[in-house]
Amino acid sequence: MNQKLLIIVVSVILVLPMAAYTFQFGFGLWQSPSEWSDLGGYIGGVYTPILALLTLTVLCVQIYLQVLQHRQHLVSLQEKELSDYLTQLNYELDKKIEGEFTLRQFLLSLLNEKNVDDISQMDLSLIWGLNQSHHKLYSMWSGVRACLKDIENHSKIKNYESTHYVVQKNKIIAYMSPQVCSSLDKFNYAMLFSLQQINGTRIDEMAVQYEFWQDKSLA
Repeated sequence: MNQKLLIIVVSVILVLPMAAYTFQFGFGLWQSPSEWSDLGGYIGGVYTPILALLTLTVLCVQIYLQVLQHRQHLVSLQEKELSDYLTQLNYELDKKIEGEFTLRQFLLSLLNEKNVDDISQMDLSLIWGLNQSHHKLYSMWSGVRACLKDIENHSKIKNYESTHYVVQKNKIIAYMSPQVCSSLDKFNYAMLFSLQQINGTRIDEMAVQYEFWQDKSLA
């Protein structure tokens, strides 16, 4: 519908000047060169700015479409990378660590019921040791968070809004479960907290927002 309307508008813009000239001065095969010269001057004077404006409009539309295509390409790359991270992370979480006890179950039992105060009072050497044995937990989940944040930024650009962020966040929750996502956020926070103790890095600014553990006062 919009394309048809655009064609109609452009056609009217192109036809209207000639229709106005014909209505005012008539149309025919004039014998006087001056009459043809007047027509040529009129056409050049009227259609040159019109065609220039139409050309500029086409260029703007092309730039707009290229921006959309580039954004879609970047989002697609992030979505693919996000899927790769989730696959590797799930594989790591399914590893057995004590008999039939998986890393996923251990992480849930360790952090699922913890809030920020509980984590600050934990023996963080346990968290550090867990990361030493299963370094993919921290690195892969950090990658997931980075990809999701990048998708969010692209999805919320003014006048270019999309649902990519919501779709991918729901995909992570469905793929991992809300409890596991929250526990991984807490593990990430605990790792940052342990790094703070080692090198004095302030954690308040580093861990303000988490996607799946937004209220850190709650478990």
